Amino acid sequence: MVDKARNDLSAAVPKFCLALEEHRRTPDGRVRTSQELLTTFFPHDEKVSTDKLFRYLPNEVRGPIVAAWGIRGIKAALRDSDEKVQQVVHDALVAGDVDHTAFEDGLSAETLVRWVPLGDLWTFWRGGKLTKQAIHKALSTAYELYLFDARWFLDTVQAKGGALKGTDVLADGLTKDDLTQWIRRIHEAGDGTPKGLVAALGWDKIVAKTANDVLIAVLDAMVVKVGLVVAPPALRESAPQLPQQPSMKPEPAVPPAAALPGIPPKEPTLPLGVSAAGVTVGGGQGAGTTADATSEHSALQPAHETDKPPAADDAAGWGSVVPPAPGELAPGEVGPSSSTEQAIDVVVDDEVIIQDRAAPTAPRIRAASPVEEDDTEIKQVPRRSERPPVRPTRR
Repeated sequence: MVDKARNDLSAAVPKFCLALEEHRRTPDGRVRTSQELLTTFFPHDEKVSTDKLFRYLPNEVRGPIVAAWGIRGIKAALRDSDEKVQQVVHDALVAGDVDHTAFEDGLSAETLVRWVPLGDLWTFWRGGKLTKQAIHKALSTAYELYLFDARWFLDTVQAKGGALKGTDVLADGLTKDDLTQWIRRIHEAGDGTPKGLVAALGWDKIVAKTANDVLIAVLDAMVVKVGLVVAPPALRESAPQLPQQPSMKPEPAVPPAAALPGIPPKEPTLPLGVSAAGVTVGGGQGAGTTADATSEHSALQPAHETDKPPAADDAAGWGSVVPPAPGELAPGEVGPSSSTEQAIDVVVDDEVIIQDRAAPTAPRIRAASPVEEDDTEIKQVPRRSERPPVRPTRR
């Protein structure tokens, strides 16, 4: 019992390949010779060979073929393995018992299309010298088998690097009489659809008036469309793709220390004895602003951005100021005022508003004594004067 065939001859694509192979064996469609068939599917020399055909055929199919060549008995051919069949055929070809004509005649078109991968058969036919007759056979057969329709054909056909498309490609090769006849047939049929346009012009006129490379490009697109062959890498890469997402998310930028909540900004370091406003720190007789401190502060260099001391030769940093020893005063610093110094008060309208002494602390508020429930009598509280008493001015 013969195994199930690889390709169903009742399907459209195998029918298309069968029509091409049968047409190839005719004088008008001979785009590849029998010698090329042998070289393609059973390449060999005197020592080695490669089987691209018999290994797809079951014993029940290849056994009678090998036996018909007279190189093997029918019983042995039905039992031979793939390696044995390859060896027998190779020996017969080297010995001259089987030539390329007998090889093609022994393998019918139906046998090849039923068992050999269809992509290999298409590649074999496509690699030949395609004539107008072969192109016409391929286009008309594919159209009759509904492998493509008229709209797809007009959307696909193009010439001159894409400058001409659709009906412009078909009309480009027509003469004035051909164009007139085409328009007349469209008017008579009353069908201006893509199917009506193709039918009015006819495949004979389309193939005869259109360049071969334009029509072959349509065939190449058609076999990719029906899945007979795989699209070349260039066509797959040209298809639109989604942008790739980055595998890792960028890390968020860390804000500077001054911008973090709860951390005060770092203040620049100033020489000892000078405040940020250029005033010498101290009190008593030496207190107040000095012109020398202000000018000295304006000439200060900007503070360093790091706590690391600068190099020894950097005279602009804090290394130029020597910190005082314990118990000593820094240059320009004034010690605390003596107890004999009197406080200076400024009196305006018999009231003291500015003092150089420390401001008194707010008095503590004593807790009110609890009020007894029976004590509900309202007592009059004497009002205090809103203006404090006048104090004598000290001279």
